Amino acid sequence: MLNFLVFVFCYIGGFALALLSQPVWAFMLYQMVYFMNPLERWWSYLVPNLSYSFFTVVLLLFVYIKKFKDHNLNRLFAAPPYKWALLFLFSFFLAKYYADLPDAHDFAFTNLFKLIIIISIAYKVVDSDKKLDRILYAYMAGATYLSFMVYQVGRNSGDRVEGVGTVDSPDTNDVAAALAPTLILAVYYFWQHTKKSVRFFVLVGAAFVANAIVLINSRGSFLAVICGAAYFFMHAIFSKHRQKNQRASAIGLIFMGLLALPFLVDESTIQRFMTIKTQEVTEEEETGATRVFFWLAAMEMAKDYPFGAGANGFTLHAPDYIPLEVNSGGSRNRAVHSSWFEALTEVGYPGLFFMIMMVISVFGVLKQCRKQVLSTGNIDLYFKLIAMEGAFIAFLVAMTFLNRSRAEVFYWMVLFACCAYNVYVVRGRYGANDPLVATAQTPQSAQENR
Repeated sequence: MLNFLVFVFCYIGGFALALLSQPVWAFMLYQMVYFMNPLERWWSYLVPNLSYSFFTVVLLLFVYIKKFKDHNLNRLFAAPPYKWALLFLFSFFLAKYYADLPDAHDFAFTNLFKLIIIISIAYKVVDSDKKLDRILYAYMAGATYLSFMVYQVGRNSGDRVEGVGTVDSPDTNDVAAALAPTLILAVYYFWQHTKKSVRFFVLVGAAFVANAIVLINSRGSFLAVICGAAYFFMHAIFSKHRQKNQRASAIGLIFMGLLALPFLVDESTIQRFMTIKTQEVTEEEETGATRVFFWLAAMEMAKDYPFGAGANGFTLHAPDYIPLEVNSGGSRNRAVHSSWFEALTEVGYPGLFFMIMMVISVFGVLKQCRKQVLSTGNIDLYFKLIAMEGAFIAFLVAMTFLNRSRAEVFYWMVLFACCAYNVYVVRGRYGANDPLVATAQTPQSAQENR
């Protein structure tokens, strides 16, 4: 009943806020519905059998059109990552004409096309630092809800959790990948936010997310959190752009995290993480080590299909390229288990190039954002951008071991970077009356803190 009431409150409240306040609430509602996934939960019999995501997107489009004049200044093509995302989409469009599994490819292309449309509208309605914060909060809130659900279910499949997925990721490894970046964002908001109430809710949410990742026991997500957090704390401790006592507080956060580990991590988690190094290929069971052979097979397949074989192309042709001695049991039609090789085998070298350039472009625009906010002396915003980079790194690490090249959260990460670039660089929201400047340090005071 609690889950049902939370969903009803969020859905009705989100609709009302989007209609009566600002369109950005519609995208925030879309983010929450993504994680709630009401029709696939055990309480689904309590709600009508409707496409809640669809109606949320219709709401987003309606409120955007309603306030078109207020949001028409955000130019889509001003953000470089968006251009590469469109090219990646175009590579999927071309592959429609030669895909070996036409129905599967049409389904994948349609979903990717809809996703690009959604983030395009979201980009239009996020035109301030405050609204960027809101969609980041919505991401963390949705992750917290799903993590609480993982806690409720518990380990129902040996030492793992199964059957708790999102709209586009029924596999719990995919769920863990979607959750992992929120921990890096939570570190930033807990560290920098001035309101104790916000810090409390962020801390509680981070605890549930960390616990969910441990319960799911996804090795890729463990590694993702480590890499993303290491990137953030390396900057927090060693960057010359620091505030007073920043290094000590960052070290204190690391110490707090280490103290919390014994309460979260159990023996099965440690053993599973250690198998990253110790697993061997067997003929009876698929392990993490077999993925290397899948990746090698993908490179061999690319020689015969340089423009890809369409969606699920590797799964179809895997038996022709995976060595016979690599037998993971059952069918040999395996997923490639890497977003990079997924793109290579689905849309070939051009598609993989577009995807890689999109990722590089995200880091490029975030770097420009950091340079811009430092010109105003705003150290807080500087570290928010570092946190966004760390979160993106976390998801990139996780998706390296999963098929997530068309994942919702992957394109949310691109959206976050595009919105930051639009607010801080393109629109230059640093006028005399801009609220960002009012809360920023002066360049002179920033220099004194270096």
